[in-house]
Amino acid sequence: MLTILRYVCLTAFRDRLFFGLLVAIVLTTFISAALAGTSLIEKQEMTLAFSGAAARLIVIVGLIVFIGFHVRSAFDNKEIDVFLSRPISRTMLVVSYWLGFSFVAFILVALAAIIIAVVGPENHLGFIGWAASLFCETLLVVAMSLFTSLILKSASLSVVTTLGFYALSRMMGYFVATSNSNILFVNEAMNETARYVIQGIAIFIPRLDFFTKTEWLVYGFSTPASELSLFAVQAAVFIPLLLLAAMLDFWRKEF
Repeated sequence: MLTILRYVCLTAFRDRLFFGLLVAIVLTTFISAALAGTSLIEKQEMTLAFSGAAARLIVIVGLIVFIGFHVRSAFDNKEIDVFLSRPISRTMLVVSYWLGFSFVAFILVALAAIIIAVVGPENHLGFIGWAASLFCETLLVVAMSLFTSLILKSASLSVVTTLGFYALSRMMGYFVATSNSNILFVNEAMNETARYVIQGIAIFIPRLDFFTKTEWLVYGFSTPASELSLFAVQAAVFIPLLLLAAMLDFWRKEF
């Protein structure tokens, strides 16, 4: 397990993942500050909102691309075969990869949190919750990306699939709210059907719109216990499910 963890971290350093994403976060923070400078009021709040959203997106996209191409490269270069030749089960291999990528995610979240801390969050409790929620979100995205990377034979396809799933999860709150408004169709029966269909889909898809809200950096939590539980419980439920699905598929592969 420690060997795989070190291997994943060395690959991230070799690919300059940390440096590249850190530069991207810093640049977007400066751009956010420049855009907020054109506002007459609440310049600090706008800077926090823009930079927080940009940092989250950079970390998530960077992780998805890194994991997708790393896992496919491990298959193509027979590195998976080498790991399996050692006394390690396939279940432990999947868990080890998830832990390795999760450690990379922790470093990236720490870098993003440091940049946001330098900008100066308005609410310190909200900042801590934002950082914790971002880490939970990255853990879920790591599991999601690892699952697609193991079942799909194309790195590009696994990256696109994970990005699409992430975008759908982020927008699911909008879809649910729109379906509940009964304005999608003129026919009432079609509106009811659409509402039940979207709510049924929402059961099986994590609601990532409850994660890493930039408003926490400015206003804090409206109800801390309920808002914290919304993302913590989802992470605790969907991460094991995604890892289990990845293991089930990995057990069926022949090497």
